[in-house]
Amino acid sequence: MNLFWETRALTSSREDHLTCFVAAALEVDERFRAAYASLVLDQLAEDGRAPVISAVETQIHFAEQRSVPDMVLGLDDGRRVLVEHKIDAPETKQVTGDGQAVKQLERYLAIPGVAGLAYFRSLPAPLAPEILEHERYLRPRTGAHFLWRDLYEPLESGSSDVARWMVAAFDRLGFTPPVPHVGELRPHSDPQVVQNQRNFAKLWQPTWAHFEARYKLEYGSRCELYLTPRSDGLVKAGYVSPLAQGGSLLRTRVDIEESDLGVAQRLIEEVAERLPVASAINVVQKPGERTYIDLMAPLRLLFKDADTVPQQERRLYDQVVPVFDALDDRSKESA
Repeated sequence: MNLFWETRALTSSREDHLTCFVAAALEVDERFRAAYASLVLDQLAEDGRAPVISAVETQIHFAEQRSVPDMVLGLDDGRRVLVEHKIDAPETKQVTGDGQAVKQLERYLAIPGVAGLAYFRSLPAPLAPEILEHERYLRPRTGAHFLWRDLYEPLESGSSDVARWMVAAFDRLGFTPPVPHVGELRPHSDPQVVQNQRNFAKLWQPTWAHFEARYKLEYGSRCELYLTPRSDGLVKAGYVSPLAQGGSLLRTRVDIEESDLGVAQRLIEEVAERLPVASAINVVQKPGERTYIDLMAPLRLLFKDADTVPQQERRLYDQVVPVFDALDDRSKESA
């Protein structure tokens, strides 16, 4: 049993839930705690001595600035570090004592006696120059802030059940580093990313050849596949993208009629059990507008140990083709 994943389903406060498990891992797992400190607190090293985390608290209220950061780390030398966690939500504003509406990071940096502030998000977000240039803001070596995927390898180095649960959950959530031989697939504005996307598109050739007789196929964002059926059936449109969750999840989407939802969902759930990598299945119904089913699979697991082009092509083919084939076969039976 994975207690991270099991308990996640019981709450809508996903950021608080994530914070509690990070705090628990820091408390019980010495290896993860050391790796976390090396990653996040490197800027606070003094005289060549790496900071050591000695205490972890969550949701501590600071009267100053009316602030409640997600975590407060106590270091063995008495210093305190604040950590703010977001998944996708923006920073919130709070009216301070002087009547000004101020965003979280700015308020936290104004709290007296704080040695540093770290900020985690699922995807990159811009930050104001006054935050990035603040002497107490703990900025990673690359990017404006830390990403959840930055904790993947520190968690892998852990030895506790909590760390193990979180690694498995991070795989499912897409909080994973880019696949080494694929590279970053976002943001679109980066020239190297554009080249990576074009290279990825080449991996679709066997899948494209399989679908070409039944679907009109087009590329989107250089590496996504759009499928338009050439004849009527359960599938009204298809979409496959390696760009979900910042380029860490493969999304296979099937658009269907609302009246076909029951049949399509059952078929997809059956075929999902036989796919190479387990997929999270999400059903979206917008009455009168659109109904679709998403299957989300971690690219890191899909391409694990697949370091040649033929292997990567086959992994994509085996993950995507059975989904559409199952629905198309049912359409033929009903014709």
